[in-house]
Amino acid sequence: MATNRGEPQLVDAYLAGLKNPAAKKTLGALRMQLRKLLPGAVETISYQMPTFKVDGNSVAGFAFFKNHCGYYPFSGGVVPTLKAELDGYTTSKSGVTFPPDKPLPAKLVKTLVQARLAEIAERGKKPSTAKKAAAKKALVTDRVTDSAVKEATGRDWKGWMRALDAAGGRELNHKQLVAHLAREVESTWWQQSIAVAYEQVRGKRVVGETADTGFQVGVVRTLPMRAETLWERLATQPKDWLGAGAKLTLEPGAGYAVPKRRGTPGVRGEVRVVKPGQRVRMTWQPDDWKKPATLQLTVVPKPRGAALHVHMEKLPDAKTREAMREHWSQVVEGLAKE
Repeated sequence: MATNRGEPQLVDAYLAGLKNPAAKKTLGALRMQLRKLLPGAVETISYQMPTFKVDGNSVAGFAFFKNHCGYYPFSGGVVPTLKAELDGYTTSKSGVTFPPDKPLPAKLVKTLVQARLAEIAERGKKPSTAKKAAAKKALVTDRVTDSAVKEATGRDWKGWMRALDAAGGRELNHKQLVAHLAREVESTWWQQSIAVAYEQVRGKRVVGETADTGFQVGVVRTLPMRAETLWERLATQPKDWLGAGAKLTLEPGAGYAVPKRRGTPGVRGEVRVVKPGQRVRMTWQPDDWKKPATLQLTVVPKPRGAALHVHMEKLPDAKTREAMREHWSQVVEGLAKE
């Protein structure tokens, strides 16, 4: 079966635009190898890099930065699993970097692809232990004990589920649930906690969704540079984190736009809050989104660098939440390497 080259012209354009001859040759050869290894894959541009997808799952991606090439399996588990095979290479949890004139060996690329495909197949069978543990920890009823809620409010979790069911809780929105609870529970913290717990247990709310800010996600990474340097880069090089062609002035009320490029939707927004050297809060709306999300970047000095906190709120759904987690993880990874 031939490779489904859904958007070959986009990948062609990416490779044609590379100014480094060695990188162009190396990544072109890598593309041909991936076509052979993944004959049924779709070629596209995802998060500004050529990507091979199988049944909607990103399996392999590659890119060129200022002085190195990168291979990305779109997974936080593949690279750590192949630690022995990747000995001698510069790696991170999300990818492998290598010089433009020293391609990854064909055998190693095959191993990376096979490991990612095996991971996807296993994931389809059952949720990972880590994901189940994380989901469990995120539930209010698993974080707050029966004895604690009963001592503070007079009922345990089962008691509150029954009481709210009897009060028609399944038909109430979050604000109405809190108002009902306020009749019996004085503490606003417990009102909110019980309401959220009820919504989670009854399927009215999924993990990662809040009442006021919708779905949200955060990414944190400590970068090998001083906080002042990192802030200066965010302020003067918006293309490094917003995308190619981005123009931005860090002033409240300033609008910005990122042009559509190589299959990546354009983005527009407005700066809302700026605390120079520390924090910027802005709206962030891709062309195909009906409503804007809120994006906040915070720079925190650390003993050996600076931590960059990226936080998004008001995301439309859980799927977008995970896509944004992957997107900003790659953006921060790029900032750390360049």
